[in-house]
Amino acid sequence: MNLVTLLVAGLANGSLYALVALGLVLIYKTHDLVNFAHGEILMAGGFIGFTAYQTMHLPYPVAFLLAIALGGLLGAVIELVAFRRVADQHHITLAMVTVGLSVFMKGIARVPFGTDIYTFPPAFSADRITLGSAVIAPQHLLTIGIAALLTLLLFLFFRYTTLGKQMRATQQNITGARLVGINTGRVFSSTWSLAAALGAGAGVLAAPLSLLYPDMGTNFLLKGFAAAVLGGFESVPGAIIGGFLVGIIEMLFGGYVSTAFQQVSAFFIIIVILFIRPNGLFGRRAVARV
Repeated sequence: MNLVTLLVAGLANGSLYALVALGLVLIYKTHDLVNFAHGEILMAGGFIGFTAYQTMHLPYPVAFLLAIALGGLLGAVIELVAFRRVADQHHITLAMVTVGLSVFMKGIARVPFGTDIYTFPPAFSADRITLGSAVIAPQHLLTIGIAALLTLLLFLFFRYTTLGKQMRATQQNITGARLVGINTGRVFSSTWSLAAALGAGAGVLAAPLSLLYPDMGTNFLLKGFAAAVLGGFESVPGAIIGGFLVGIIEMLFGGYVSTAFQQVSAFFIIIVILFIRPNGLFGRRAVARV
């Protein structure tokens, strides 16, 4: 297998894992909570995009933006209905709420779509781009490009907008944020909305590269979680780099070692790295003054 082909495919998959990891990190930095329903948000985005593109025959860009918008709305609704009243409960309680939400969303998806497996056509034709001995799928390039654009917009949002700065302040010190007058309730809602929008966008990008079905989010959640752990769960740049590393590792392992262990190869590498750096590549060791 050509190295360039494997690297491009790994970057495409890694872009998706990075978007999922970003959503997980945003929620974790704000609520100190791992959202185990994030994979189902990705799945919902995929089905929204599929319905808009295939059933409603909307242009791909419109279907993509619609999925992101409705995904963001879904995140805000989840925060309002499922978490606002229990936000001060123990972390285990909140984690179980996300697990229950995951099961609920899978059940809801099976009502209109059943257990069938759907194929989301790529935005471009199935023709491949040939560069010497390398064969590259246009959908892979589109996935990498859009994921990079979303990541850039996220960084610009946090750096230059008032709401983005308020979200960063709340993540750093929620008590201090409240003392200086930041509406933390609005920040919580916006964080869930932003994380869900990223997840929904990842779902639309992932659907043409994989099969579309109600349980598809589980695999992406595991890979996104692995990427976040590898990069350091509180590091946004770490989530991005971790996602790329997970995608590239699994493709190189499948291409040069064995496809039988491709799905677990990245986890094995992560275990080795965490033995060396328990806080991840970009994680910081927590220090408490007593």
